[in-house]
Amino acid sequence: MNKTLAQPPQEAFGADPWKTRIDRAFARALALPLILSIGLLILLLGDTLYRSVSVQVVRADEGPGKTYPFGLSASEVLKRELLARGYTEEEAKAFLQDPTERRVLFLQNRVELMWNTQDGPFRYVVTGLRDERVEDFSLAEGLRRWNELKAGLGEGERLVLNPWLDQSFLTRTPSRSPLTAGIGVAIWGTVWVLSLALLIAIPVGIGTAILLEEYLREGTLNRILEVNLRNLAGVPSIVYGLLGLAIFVRELGLGPTILAAALTLGLLGIPVIVVTSREALRAVPESLRQAAFALGATRRQVVFRVVVPAALPGMVTGVILSAARLIGEAAPLLLVGAAAYVPFFPSGPMSEYTVIPVQIYLWVSMNIPEFARVAAAGILVMLLALSGLYLLALYLRNRFRREW
Repeated sequence: MNKTLAQPPQEAFGADPWKTRIDRAFARALALPLILSIGLLILLLGDTLYRSVSVQVVRADEGPGKTYPFGLSASEVLKRELLARGYTEEEAKAFLQDPTERRVLFLQNRVELMWNTQDGPFRYVVTGLRDERVEDFSLAEGLRRWNELKAGLGEGERLVLNPWLDQSFLTRTPSRSPLTAGIGVAIWGTVWVLSLALLIAIPVGIGTAILLEEYLREGTLNRILEVNLRNLAGVPSIVYGLLGLAIFVRELGLGPTILAAALTLGLLGIPVIVVTSREALRAVPESLRQAAFALGATRRQVVFRVVVPAALPGMVTGVILSAARLIGEAAPLLLVGAAAYVPFFPSGPMSEYTVIPVQIYLWVSMNIPEFARVAAAGILVMLLALSGLYLLALYLRNRFRREW
């Protein structure tokens, strides 16, 4: 009679139950900090989003504090606002048709789409430079007291549910008033500085990686460059700021300009690009190089027609990650002269400038409570830019990944 043999226990094959339990506990211990960090990041993002929206009672400096229906153009809204302030139809048209007057109008008045007002949801308001904030409430308290605040509005006052991050915030210049402050100048300054820094760092970084991996694999010069690159990768960014201040700002006489900032950030980005580019070059199989040599290709042809094209996706990913790091750098730029308040858009490499981190620092340091909400909106802009760069790097990595 055949009997089914019972399956022997796992311990019979030499498995140690205590070792298994220790490994499981160690894995859980490693997962705990990760879960905690993700939770803290979500909490921080939620708090920033919450602070970037508030309920306000604002008194218009001129006019009755009217709101305007959704769907109108900015010019039409400003025209109606001028009429509400007592200007005639001819005067309002003249203001909007004259290029200089129109530019001044848009600089002194901010057209915003509010989520809710005393006249209903999604209506435009026009905020002037001298409009006075009467009361400012957090989102929860403002919504709870909405009807009470609406009933207590005085002449020329309006009640708004204000999202500080909106289209006008992204395009306006900085202002001493939080009601009209914008981050447009800082965005353009960041674009200028980052673009020039990458133009400097990419050729040097990728060229150095190719030199070390394809031409100087052994030798004294390779070891010297290797040691220096490792040291540079660990140097704090403030040291690069001191270097940029001493050499570019003072010694070369560039002053507190975009070019000096770009040169400083370029030096900061080179080690990251070199490291990532070398890893991409190492990932290319040696058999491709040998096959190209066997077909009669020269060293230059092997490197630039076989190896570099195969490693290009990894190099591009490294450049994007380097750009994401440079966007958030504020310490070196403060040393090389990033101005805290620049009311005009940069026009060239020798212009004065500000960048998003420095602009946020200025708003946080102000004593007016509403600037904390403006700073929260600026933080969201920087987080969106960083998220976009990281997602682009992830997409390029997955899209062009090659299995050798």
